[in-house]
Amino acid sequence: MSRVDTLREIEDVVRNPLKLIAHWKERSGGKVVGCLACMPPFVPEELVHAAGMLPVGLWGAEIPVRLADAKLQSFACSVARTSLEMGLKEAISVCDGFMFPSTCDAFQNLSEVWKATTEKPCFKVTYPKRTNGEAARGYLQKEFELLQAELARFSGAPVGERELRKSIEIYNENRRLMRELDRLRAGRPDFLSTRQMTDVVMASSFLPREEHSRLVRSLLEAASEPARPRGEPGEGGKEPVRIFLTGVMARPIAIPTALEELGVWVVGDDLGLGSLYYSTEIPGGAASHVDLAEGYLRYPPCSTLHPSPPARARTLISRVRETKAEGVLILVTKFCEPELFDHPQLREDLKEAGIPSVLLETELSMTAPGALRTRVEALVETLKENRHHGR
Repeated sequence: MSRVDTLREIEDVVRNPLKLIAHWKERSGGKVVGCLACMPPFVPEELVHAAGMLPVGLWGAEIPVRLADAKLQSFACSVARTSLEMGLKEAISVCDGFMFPSTCDAFQNLSEVWKATTEKPCFKVTYPKRTNGEAARGYLQKEFELLQAELARFSGAPVGERELRKSIEIYNENRRLMRELDRLRAGRPDFLSTRQMTDVVMASSFLPREEHSRLVRSLLEAASEPARPRGEPGEGGKEPVRIFLTGVMARPIAIPTALEELGVWVVGDDLGLGSLYYSTEIPGGAASHVDLAEGYLRYPPCSTLHPSPPARARTLISRVRETKAEGVLILVTKFCEPELFDHPQLREDLKEAGIPSVLLETELSMTAPGALRTRVEALVETLKENRHHGR
């Protein structure tokens, strides 16, 4: 399948996910578990998959909030508020149950509100705040074992070591393919636009992982095809500026649209709806629940789950240099306290490393894309000025 055809299929998945999910239910007879959190990397999807169910990532939606305002504070982030709005309007009634990992305060509160508004089962997994040491691994292993038992009872499908190991292998293969696509994007930033890369990651929230891997393989196989039109050359015929994205997600759609209109090349990211999702993989060699606990504790530092450590800045700076990015666009969803707490130190660390950055505060229902574009333009102009002065 050609690159164009593959991207068209991915776009159709992202624009019409409910239709696809309903078709999967009808075809398979399986159940769907909606996974609610700003950071689905912390949803142990392998456990859902091993029980013959489909895990669906819920990232909120670009919709007005009305019903949710009566149940959730107006200063909760738009991801939480629009997710609840969808639930109250039964827009996600295709889900048979829901799962909440213990990420930020907003989503921990949302889980309690959600339970009071639905009769469908809600599953919870609590992560340790300290991720190193035997105690953390032992605790999370036990959490996963208990969750697996709950999911098996819910699905009606017994889950043993064989089923779980097979699911781990399927998800690991998908992570490897996505990391390969990431490397391709860094080397050939004109191969996928920001919006297209966002769609590829988003599609993994709706598709069975085997199907998603098929589409990513098709993209990788199409790497020899001519890429999309290159961005407009800058002064002196130079290539467009190269930007790295950090934060939770490149949404609303106005963000990738503005980046594309400005001819920016996004060469990498560590977004939750991005490379954080597939940055690591589950090891082998021990019992599956032991390996799962080890793998999920290996995820890079994330503000929504962990205290802000210096390791986040070190990892970010390393990725920026690895991808040859010239600056960083820090995407923070409005009212996301964990990300806003991290920002001052992150900005200082980037400045000390000589990497320009700009904070862009967004929300899913934002109605002022002009202000967003102005902030992006400011970073682009700074980077062009740095080029002019040879920095």
